[in-house]
Parts: sequence; structure tokens; C-alpha cells
Amino acid sequence: MILNARSFLTAGHTFTQRQEAAFFASIRLRNGTFKTTDHHRLDDLNLLVIGEWQKLDRKPREIMDVGVSSGISSLEWADALARAGIDAKIVATDLCMHASLVPLLPAYEVLLDRDGKVIQHILGNRPVRWSLDGPRDFFRGTGFLVAALNAFASTLLLLTNGRRRGKDVLLVNPDARDNARLSFAEDDILAPNPEHLRGRFNAIRVANLLNRGYFDEAQLRRAVDNLKDRLMGAGSFLIVNRTHADGNNNGTIFQLSEANKFEIVARMRDGSEIEDIVLSPDADGAQLRAASQNRSLSTPSRPR
Repeated sequence: MILNARSFLTAGHTFTQRQEAAFFASIRLRNGTFKTTDHHRLDDLNLLVIGEWQKLDRKPREIMDVGVSSGISSLEWADALARAGIDAKIVATDLCMHASLVPLLPAYEVLLDRDGKVIQHILGNRPVRWSLDGPRDFFRGTGFLVAALNAFASTLLLLTNGRRRGKDVLLVNPDARDNARLSFAEDDILAPNPEHLRGRFNAIRVANLLNRGYFDEAQLRRAVDNLKDRLMGAGSFLIVNRTHADGNNNGTIFQLSEANKFEIVARMRDGSEIEDIVLSPDADGAQLRAASQNRSLSTPSRPR
């Protein structure tokens, strides 16, 4: 069975890990990323974090897991914490967690993101992507179908106000969705922090999101500042990890000091590639602001 958004919603727990992975890999978001997933990807990182917390005699109760895709890694972390005697609640977030399944015609539905943009067409039981991969799609013939469906869906949605008839789809693994220790929320770590997230968490994990391939340095600093603002303060933890192409995790466990500075607790393999940003965002940010002010003072103003 090939999963589409409708069958994912109704299949419950009957599909295989391979089918689940294929379904999430087929969902391309409008920012170009895919909701890829893989079971047991962070098992060794979980063991490292739990081991360090046991050494420090810490049992974080309020945890945030950022960029969770399908949520399966959040579920595995929650299970590992429970086995270690750590009774934690995890808020799992991603840029797109909720979508809307909208019927447009018999045997034709679309899956929409929160902005009302199509992220999957469903013809009968066949999932069809919305994105084009360039001229080669048209040489293969699929480009014409995708372009026609995109235009057709946009017109029908506009004419019928179809978004109002949609059924909510939580794009999360069913086992994770039904777990009482997990809750899910949409989140943009580059946007200003919502008040209810500030100063709330004992620990925050960010896996496969904060890296120089996705963001420039200014964006990485903004994200780290936002995450720091979500921590409870001294003694809280920030875990930053990246899974490389060979499947190896490279991450760093940071802890906030009494001086409100991050310090390294432990590393996995090469550690996080953004350690320098996490360890000195305030000082570097101050230098950047000072340099900007100096440039402003040395630059003559222009008449408007």
C-alpha cells in the first residue's frame, strides 16, 4: 500500500516503518524541505544525554524537542527517559505539523499547509507531488500533470472556498500522536518567541536543524538567542545535534551557567558545528552591533 494523506489519516497503526518513511519523504513543504523520518536515528544521543543527566543528578521535567518531523524521535526519547526514571513532558515542534485534507472532486483531494498551499494532490489513491524538478519533468511528461493539477486546484479552492471543508491532519507518527507524554505545536525558531514559551523548559533539543547548510550566521544566532530565552535559566540544557550522511550523530550538550552563559557538558563525536555561536552569541552580537554603529557614525547621511 502506497500511503497518501488520506490513508495515513485512516490507516491507524497498520502501516510499516518503510511505508511511513516513504509517506513523510513525499511531503515537500513550501520552503523546499521534506518531512523525512527514520526510526532509532538518535538512540546513541539519547544514551549520552541521559548518562550525563544521571552523573549530574538532574531530571528535567519540561523538555522541548525542535524540528521533530514525524515525531518518532521524540517518542523514542520519551521512552528512553521513562526507562531511566525521568518523568518528563516533551513539547515537540516543527514548522508544519498540521495540514488540511480537502475534497475537491470525486476521487480528487488535496492536502494544504496552514497557508492554504497544496503540499500533496491525491488522485484516487495515488499521491502526486506539487513541486516541479525543472525541465526534465516535462520531458518525462509528469511536469504537465503536476502543473495542470496545481492550476486546477488553485482555481477550485478559490471558487468553492474549499479550505473551509478541510479535515485536520496531524503529520505525526500515530504512536507519537497518541502518547500522553508528548504534545505537538507548530513553531518557527527564527520568529519572536511566543510569551508562553519563554523561561519554560529545563532542556531543549535541536536535531538536524541548526546547521550552516540551512541558515546563515545571523539566523543561527537569532535561533540560539530564542532557544536560550525559552530555557528556565541556570542549570538548563541545550542539545544541538546533526546526523551526517554516514548516519553518525555529532552533537554537543550545553548547560547554562549562573552567569547565563552556555558551557559544554559533553560532546558526541565531533560535536555541534555551531559550538562557537552557542558559546559566545552575546559577545559576538555586541561586537556586530558596535561595528554596525561605527559604520553608521562614519557614513554621511543622505538627503531623502
